[in-house]
Amino acid sequence: FEEAKACLQDYSCEVLYAQSPDLLRTAPAALKWYCASSAGVDYYCAAPDLFANPDCMLTNSNCYGVTISEHTIMVLLMLLRHMPDYEEIVRNRGWGDQFPVRSIRDGEFTILGTGDIGKTVAARLKAMGAAKITALCRSGKSKETIFDEVLPISELDRVLPETKVLIMALPSTPETTGILSRERIALLPEDAYVINVGRGTAVDQEALTAALNGGTLAGA
Repeated sequence: FEEAKACLQDYSCEVLYAQSPDLLRTAPAALKWYCASSAGVDYYCAAPDLFANPDCMLTNSNCYGVTISEHTIMVLLMLLRHMPDYEEIVRNRGWGDQFPVRSIRDGEFTILGTGDIGKTVAARLKAMGAAKITALCRSGKSKETIFDEVLPISELDRVLPETKVLIMALPSTPETTGILSRERIALLPEDAYVINVGRGTAVDQEALTAALNGGTLAGA
């Protein structure tokens, strides 16, 4: 830390790649770009006093699309094909086919968030034969042609009752906190799956747990 701090001061650093609010606090006003090494930057947004330069850019955009989209596809297939259930059967030296599996091919998907992660997930789904991908974002617009339909967040309550798989890729902001509320979880069909690869603050965790334990949601 001390060596890094000295480098920041000695060379009037303009770009800092790190994950250290304490180090950032020691950076000079010459700093133009702080590139956080994690996807979540809500802590920094909530503490502007960390930046000696109020115009310093804070971003790490387009860094996580590939790895998080692959993770999303892995989790999605595990849910659609009941992999945890079948793993338990095999672990107990059993054999069974009582769990019906679903496919990505010809499936319809709802993606909440049209940033780098959302669009890269959509591309992977399309490559595997998804029939329709509906995306929602603040503006209701996107330059990405990978989405079949892009709607404003205000349409979320209308879309949820028709959603079979909800994929959430949202940052933590005042607008996104608690966006998947108890009331909205209740709007989802019983055979729907929820996959959240954004901030956990977007989901009412207690309501999600209740829906899963109560059988009013297929999985998450």
